Amino acid sequence: MMKKKYLIVILLLSGVIFAAGCTGPVSPGNTGTETTVPVSPVSTVPVTTSATQETIPDDTISSPSLPEVGITTVATTRIASDNPYLEYLNIRKRTFVNPLPNCLMKDAFPSQANDTGYGITQVKPYLYAISEDEYEHFLMKYTEGGTENNRLKTLGVCQGSATAEPTWNFMELRIVLDPTNFSPANYTVTPNMWSDGKIVAQFPTSQRLVIGEKVILTSYIPIRTDEIDLIDTVAVTYTRL
Repeated sequence: MMKKKYLIVILLLSGVIFAAGCTGPVSPGNTGTETTVPVSPVSTVPVTTSATQETIPDDTISSPSLPEVGITTVATTRIASDNPYLEYLNIRKRTFVNPLPNCLMKDAFPSQANDTGYGITQVKPYLYAISEDEYEHFLMKYTEGGTENNRLKTLGVCQGSATAEPTWNFMELRIVLDPTNFSPANYTVTPNMWSDGKIVAQFPTSQRLVIGEKVILTSYIPIRTDEIDLIDTVAVTYTRL
């Protein structure tokens, strides 16, 4: 009987010891590997900011050479993208050093010299332009050497009236255009003469513009001497046909 009691005690003690071992601290053992992603510092890439400057057609008149005194250069503005580039614009207000007598001009250009409505100061201003060929013909006919620098010929119609007013001169208008239209096209090119804030004369001409082929336009305007300096500026406009 006593042996059974001891056996029961031993069994109870063994159970207590076993239970105590199961509730003790657990060893961490091998845990899952933690992947650490290294954080690199943010790299600053230098960015070059380039201000894109819009190229505006240089419509400011550039005169490569101004060999003569009295040249007036004028600026115009391109409106359409295919308008020609105005490379050169010259106004020479007096082609002759000395004014031309009225009698000579009446013989050379009777329609204008005898017209009391011709000029800038009229109620309806009116001016007339001649071509370079017509101007050269005038020089050959009315000057001794066929050039502006020569003496005028003596005309019978001028005897006794060579100094009579009004006197005249020629205004030279020279334009150089550099076409920019991709395909050949016909244009109306119009020089507009301004005086006192308004257009007083227009000289339209039709031109076929081809890229790479510059166009030179030269004309001469007979004008009374006392009106020459009333011209303020000249602007050129273009109409694609």
